[in-house]
Amino acid sequence: MTEPEKPPELGTVPSENRSSDERLPTEPFPCPACGQLLGPSCRVCVACHHAIDPAEIRKPGALPTVEIPPPPPQLEAVRFSWRTFLIVFAISVAGESLLQRFMSPMKDQLVLGGVQILCSLWVLYDASAKRLPKPQRWALGTLLLWIVIFPWYLERRRYLTRPCPFIEGPVKRTTLAALFILLAVLFYVIFKYAPPR
Repeated sequence: MTEPEKPPELGTVPSENRSSDERLPTEPFPCPACGQLLGPSCRVCVACHHAIDPAEIRKPGALPTVEIPPPPPQLEAVRFSWRTFLIVFAISVAGESLLQRFMSPMKDQLVLGGVQILCSLWVLYDASAKRLPKPQRWALGTLLLWIVIFPWYLERRRYLTRPCPFIEGPVKRTTLAALFILLAVLFYVIFKYAPPR
């Protein structure tokens, strides 16, 4: 007499289905085809009718890996060039000595002022033509502090893609205060020690 087959005990699952059932989700998951949020017992998407394959289901919180390109390298700022400054300074000293030799002091000052105005106009035109940021600042700086800003601009125009934050960046209060103090000292020295007419 053969023994009757015993029904499987509760909690036991046949070995065939165990591997596939273990991969089924226990929490809501997005449909692999359309992204619709589905319940853990759903085997066909209610929106697109896609058959759910457990291998296609992403784990909750798992995001697709996206390669983020590295940030572009930051360009070095254009620095003040002492070499250009010394060349411009030597040319200006030589020109000033020639003007003092052949002209009166009044005409000498007029010529130097005219050179500064012409240089500032040229800087404004050249910076606008080369599409540099803040051409008005370069021109105003050349007009007020010719011996410092004009050599710096000559260096700046050689590197069109590099930034120059001191002139072209946002204006800080400390920079404005230092500029006003420098201009006040400059005008004081000019009017204090200018030759009498």
